[in-house]
Amino acid sequence: MSINPNTNKTTYEALKEKQSWSLWEKVEHTKQRITEFVEFVDGKAYVSFSGGLDSTVLVDIARSIFPDIKIVFCNTTNEDPEIIKFVRTIDNVTTLYPKMKFKKIVEKYGFPFVSKKVSRSISELREANPNSPNIRNLYLSGFNRKSQFVQSWKLAKKWYFLFDKNVTKFDITSICCDILKKEPMERFQKETGMHPIVGTTADEGQDRELNYIKYGCNIYDSKKPKSRPLSIWTNKDIWDYIKINNLPYCSLYDDMVLKDGTIVKGEKRTGCVACGMGCSLEETNRFETLKLRNPKHHRNIMKYTNNGVTFEEAFNHTFKTPKQFQTHEYKEKTLQIGFETLKNDNVECLKQTHLLLSEELKTGRETQKRYYQLRKEYDHRKILYMILNKKLDFKLNIKTKTSLFDFI
Repeated sequence: MSINPNTNKTTYEALKEKQSWSLWEKVEHTKQRITEFVEFVDGKAYVSFSGGLDSTVLVDIARSIFPDIKIVFCNTTNEDPEIIKFVRTIDNVTTLYPKMKFKKIVEKYGFPFVSKKVSRSISELREANPNSPNIRNLYLSGFNRKSQFVQSWKLAKKWYFLFDKNVTKFDITSICCDILKKEPMERFQKETGMHPIVGTTADEGQDRELNYIKYGCNIYDSKKPKSRPLSIWTNKDIWDYIKINNLPYCSLYDDMVLKDGTIVKGEKRTGCVACGMGCSLEETNRFETLKLRNPKHHRNIMKYTNNGVTFEEAFNHTFKTPKQFQTHEYKEKTLQIGFETLKNDNVECLKQTHLLLSEELKTGRETQKRYYQLRKEYDHRKILYMILNKKLDFKLNIKTKTSLFDFI
């Protein structure tokens, strides 16, 4: 089936209009998008099923059109037991498994903590060649090898203690998703030639919203076609559909009453049960909830180890950090580790740091004036060396004295 991919592009206004449609208009829209996609890939389509609310609704709608459509669930080995229990109630589900279990990933690569960005930054900083400043400059200053400042790459100072191996004995990783989710699905697609229909919605985040505006529900102009027929749905639509159709769903989304009368709130979203990414943003973190819902499973996870450090010890170290690691002195010390290559007079590193200084100094007239006076007397390498060795400070304002380390 030939489709012009450009016809699928839309606008923010069009998305908002569709999100205001009635539930049944959205159901018909979803059925149409599924049908178009299945025809486009000549029937080689499958529904990606996670056991969550969105994909539960998607399975029900897809099977109402194509009763024999393949349903595929990836058991990441990091699923909540309730998800596994629910998936087993759905008929004719193909289950995929990763080549490495989550416990082994923790042992080999580390714990999935904070966020993908932070964990990737920490991992690369710990592995970076001390004679190559590019990685350290990128994550510590935000400047890339072309001396362009990119804020999104800059690591927040509060996480610096995580790449100091003298303080943080365990590793942190973002590789889990690749091994546990992406690889099994990509392997399945390669072996079968089939293409996914997934249950993501545009209201789950800005990235998905922008992606919908760019491609619409169905992505045709790609080497890997994909359908997202629930894109215009909201969380309320999902719940309305479930209630109206009396559709069974995973018990994790319901409140749980413990024996002592304590009420454990149902989950709003489900994912990998032992994933520590985003925990610092949660009012009640997922591990506290898991401990109440399933204490045995919680105990088992807390025993996972990396470099001899248990999950529980690593979690407390990461999210309940001792105050000494948040002091100005410690941050300076950690940054000195990052810029140790300056001592070796590494030309490229010095050039980039010089550009960083020049840019930052534009914000303070007195500092800028002092800097350019020094430039007349010394080569910029000498200035940087003096800063690094505490022989020179730049005065930013009346209250604060700061060195190179505070500029980044």
